[in-house]
Amino acid sequence: MSPLPSIVLSSGLIGVGVLAWALAGHPLIANPDLNAPLNPLGINRSPYGEVFAMAMQGPIETYFDAGMSDGSHHHADDTNCADCPQPRPVVAPAAAEPSLNARLGTLLTSLDKVVAARTNPKAASAALKRHLRRQAEDKLRFAYQLDPAHYANYNALHFFLTEPAVGTRPELTPSAAKLADDTIQYCLKQDHDPRPALTAAAAASNILHLMFTDRQREAPAFSTPQMRQCLDLLDHCLARYTRIAQQWDYSKNWDLLSPQRITECEDRFSFIAKIRAAAETTILRLEAEAEAPRPQASNEPPPSGNFPHNFPRPANPSERTQ
Repeated sequence: MSPLPSIVLSSGLIGVGVLAWALAGHPLIANPDLNAPLNPLGINRSPYGEVFAMAMQGPIETYFDAGMSDGSHHHADDTNCADCPQPRPVVAPAAAEPSLNARLGTLLTSLDKVVAARTNPKAASAALKRHLRRQAEDKLRFAYQLDPAHYANYNALHFFLTEPAVGTRPELTPSAAKLADDTIQYCLKQDHDPRPALTAAAAASNILHLMFTDRQREAPAFSTPQMRQCLDLLDHCLARYTRIAQQWDYSKNWDLLSPQRITECEDRFSFIAKIRAAAETTILRLEAEAEAPRPQASNEPPPSGNFPHNFPRPANPSERTQ
């Protein structure tokens, strides 16, 4: 039997399918209710996305280190200075031949060192450093989209947004506040893992820092009651972490993590708790200053209380017990 009828039939079916897709896709594109961020294969905010976000820590660190430092220095005349690493003494090979695993480990270690080494004898230019920092920033944005609850990715991206000397697109308060808002809203929906609550607590502490920084203006935009609300939100995040962590104690889920991950969570909780104590001390000082009588000019505008992006309010008591 000739394959021509089968080819014609398949081509016709494909053509009809493409035509149907084109006709049906136009109303979907025109519907504004269906606008959503691109999420190919549903990887973003999925378990696979969490794994990929963790795997991106290595490339991000490589680009960031290269963009902030000159890297390994070289000399054009191939001479060494006092700061140059001295060559290692030649050691006679051992009598026993190393195993295949040992040789493979040595090879991977040497490749890891070589991949980040600079071969240019000249120091990195400012344009190259800026390019490398932008590459790190773009990778951080991508990693954050994969897993917004990742503690390190969120805080690193916040640092890039709020530190002009590091970020290549510093947007300061508006974008940093929106990033913290989105992070808190996402992390507080995660009930299966205590670690997102730590990320939400870090985002709340970053909002407090933005509020404290705003007090340096002549007309601050935030009052101490607003700061108290954000502090309550921080307390809610820490209490949520404690509650879910206790559930993990009963279910033995902590045993599924490595000791390094557990220590990491404990250190982060301790660090945020210290930040929380310092924030409360600052709020108490600001409240005392506000109660102290001071002359106010008649033309001094009152605080507006408008934050560039509305920070999330703490959940109601009924919502916290859910």
